Amino acid sequence: MEKKKLNIEENFSLALESHKKNDFKSAEKFYNKVLKKDPNHFNSIFYLASLSAQTKNYSLAKNLFEKIIHIEPNYDVAYANLGAVLKELGKPDEAADACKKAISIQSNNSFAYSNLGAALKELGKLKEAADACKKAISLEPSNFSAYHNLALVLEDLGEIKKAINCYEKLSKIKPNAVDAYKNLGKLNVMLGEKEQAIKHYKLAIQYDHENLSHHYALSDLDKKSLDENLKKKINEVKMKNNSRNQNLSYGNFLLSKYELKSKNYDKEFNYLLKGHSYYLLSEKEHYRKDVEYWLNMLPKNKELNNSDIKNKNIEIEKDSFAPIFIIGVPRCGSTLVEKIIASGSQHIAIGEETGIISSFVKQKIIQQKAIYSKLSDMRKDLIERYREKNIIKQNTNYIFTDKTLDNFFYIRLIKDIFPLSKIINCKREPLASIMSILKNNLPNVPWAHDLDHIFKYFDIYYKFVKNNNKIFPNLIYDLSLEKLCLEPENESKKLMEFCGLPWDKKCLEFYKRKDLISKTTSNLQIRSAIQKHSLDRYLPYRKLLNKYGDKYSWFN
Repeated sequence: MEKKKLNIEENFSLALESHKKNDFKSAEKFYNKVLKKDPNHFNSIFYLASLSAQTKNYSLAKNLFEKIIHIEPNYDVAYANLGAVLKELGKPDEAADACKKAISIQSNNSFAYSNLGAALKELGKLKEAADACKKAISLEPSNFSAYHNLALVLEDLGEIKKAINCYEKLSKIKPNAVDAYKNLGKLNVMLGEKEQAIKHYKLAIQYDHENLSHHYALSDLDKKSLDENLKKKINEVKMKNNSRNQNLSYGNFLLSKYELKSKNYDKEFNYLLKGHSYYLLSEKEHYRKDVEYWLNMLPKNKELNNSDIKNKNIEIEKDSFAPIFIIGVPRCGSTLVEKIIASGSQHIAIGEETGIISSFVKQKIIQQKAIYSKLSDMRKDLIERYREKNIIKQNTNYIFTDKTLDNFFYIRLIKDIFPLSKIINCKREPLASIMSILKNNLPNVPWAHDLDHIFKYFDIYYKFVKNNNKIFPNLIYDLSLEKLCLEPENESKKLMEFCGLPWDKKCLEFYKRKDLISKTTSNLQIRSAIQKHSLDRYLPYRKLLNKYGDKYSWFN
């Protein structure tokens, strides 16, 4: 008995030691050795659950935290952790409930409030989310995750400078806070503060030099960083047995940039595919359900596809809400179009990618509820969400932009809820968009890391737009990015006329604005005047994608 007990203690000690060193494979092995001898070893279950969450094995983490709760039903920390895991599994409602349970057991659990804020953010309840994070900070002023979650909420609310302030406070609490520096880099890029962004990415590298994602972010701002020393470091990381998939993905993305400089397009392409393959592996559990949702569940939803559905509560109060929706696929020029529209004399509010209608519909589908319920209630809910983002303003005649590109799924819903809305379909040559998606890792787009997924999503987009053009002729305005770049004045005038907005030369001088903020991958391009887009730069890749032309006629 003593020998067995000692063996358990030794293995648990080795597990903790490995865990602290971020040697997750060894830690997992030792935790499992303990659990083989004692399946209810409380601390091993708890720390293995935490490790599983760290390594993004969220399903296992969920099961283990639930086991902890079964053993100790009033353990508030387990509920708080379960909330964090459920949020990552795309179950924000359940996540919020778990966090509230933790708070009901222990009212001063700062971690539970922080995780509640993260869950509420996913539910689109931004003000409640901010309040929960602030409560967490008031309970524990050094709560790292609470500052981080509050900053993310503030970013969603468009309060970029306040979000920066959050991360700056965080970096003072913890000077080696790598995530704070990384996010300060990202937010400064949004504001166009290139030098500040470079400074913070370099600080992230200083404290976490093995993490190639920081080098990747820096390489977009400082081409000189792509030197031989970095190349050597990348190859060293690739040779290590314990390198994580995400780090390997960024290593391959960086190597693709070296090959592009040398015009070795085939090698560049192969590195890009390897990078996305590793990235998909690193997020496989996170992405699996989301890929299924975007490529199957959502496109096949009967309510979205059935134009004959009649809503019995279709009466809408007459008002002046007139949002401008910009739809398309990623890397289609939508950011440029939005900035042109918003830079005219009327200075309408810029919504960027709000995700409001998208998240609303997703909640309904996941919960297996009807999308089309009482339209007036749905509309009030959506308007309140737009108000929370501070983009509905009287001084701009209640006109604002929403360039959530996947809104093409909800065109009929948009037409019913906002009868005065305008819808602009941003079009770009598919080869250019697809290669741009591959060249720019889009972490928030689950289908963007596999060519088969990318082509399937594009096909869905083309079919939805074509179908809606048949049902609602003249509702959607098609705008070609190539034409806009070739004849910016003429095309922008036609665009503004469609929007019912006055045109002036400031529409094309958007890059001169001091208040220009962009959260998208195009945040660097929009800092200068419109440039002509040459398809020639993508021609070397055509032969590498030829097989998709056999399946998809729009790619020929």
